[in-house]
Amino acid sequence: MKKTLFFIIALAGITIFSSCKKDGLDPVLDMDKSTSPVITSPAANSTFVLQEAQKDEVFVNFTWNPAVYDVNAGRNWNLLNSTKIAPATYTIQMDTEGDNFSSPIGLTATTGTSFSIKVGEMNAKLLTMGLATGEPHNLVFRIMADVTNASTYENVYSETLKMTVTPFEAEINYPPIYLLGDATDAGWNNGSALPMHAFNENEFAIVANLAGEGKYLKFIQTLGAWAPQWGTDGGTGEAGPLVFRPTEDDPDPSAIPAPALAGQYRIYANISTLTYTITKASETLYLLGDGTPAGWDNAGATPLTQVSPGLFEITVQLAGGSTYFKFIETLGQWAPQYGTDAAGTGDGGNLVLRPTESEPDPPAIPVPAAAGLYKITVDLAKMTYTVVPA
Repeated sequence: MKKTLFFIIALAGITIFSSCKKDGLDPVLDMDKSTSPVITSPAANSTFVLQEAQKDEVFVNFTWNPAVYDVNAGRNWNLLNSTKIAPATYTIQMDTEGDNFSSPIGLTATTGTSFSIKVGEMNAKLLTMGLATGEPHNLVFRIMADVTNASTYENVYSETLKMTVTPFEAEINYPPIYLLGDATDAGWNNGSALPMHAFNENEFAIVANLAGEGKYLKFIQTLGAWAPQWGTDGGTGEAGPLVFRPTEDDPDPSAIPAPALAGQYRIYANISTLTYTITKASETLYLLGDGTPAGWDNAGATPLTQVSPGLFEITVQLAGGSTYFKFIETLGQWAPQYGTDAAGTGDGGNLVLRPTESEPDPPAIPVPAAAGLYKITVDLAKMTYTVVPA
């Protein structure tokens, strides 16, 4: 009986001693004494207009001072836990000013105190939020500090940073189809076929060198594979129907004949309507207009540099204000000529071709509002132009 009583007393003593020792080592985080993170950049109330031409450039670099936590540690806790608490995780939250973080988007989660985001990445985030392109939006940002995901402690937040940002309408990159044939620079090598610009899932175009009469071309969907493939049945060197070959077990369609004369051509294919067209492309372009050094003198227009078939560039001083420009193919002639449509701006837009002087004159292209040195790019495959500061 005495041995049993002694054992019970000893066990109780060990339990009490262990409990006291553990309690003495537990840290306590006093959140009332914690300091929130402080955003140090970018500046508040900044205004940004995002541009697709700058999509790979840095939009902003967020930096902040870290949160500071007050730890009320028990006996010997500092000695046994020299690293104290784990680093906080910082999340950059973004929302519209109207929603005020009711459903924020996270830009990043990091244990560091800085984060850079590119223009294209920021634009994609804004489009994900359903924000309209071409319109300014008031946005709010804040830094959320989380000391540990497993704790019951409340997160701490920085003060709100406000910005106004205008997103752009991003071009959707659809997969291309490919051009090949002995009429093309690629020959019949299906591993080196030429990619065609995709306007959508069904329409494609390219400006390419074609060898002339007696040569042929086709389209393939995948580099290195002969199917899916498109040929023709009765088509000419100007236009015709497409014949689809879905697999290599299906019959090989006839190749499409090249135009009679060698040169650069714009080749367009619609795999939904199963049609194609081949039209002569401009191999020279000249710039003129009251917004340019040449004025409207079509005999003294300024030549553009051809970078590749269908792609032209020029760096030129533009006058700014309410002035305009166009492109012509031949000095001293008003056709073929390229203008724009009603949606064309001083930043870029669609090209409208006037093939002959019997066709209506397309609207002239407006220059940017501010005078200065600009780089103008013309893409005859896409039938677009862009104007960016040089």
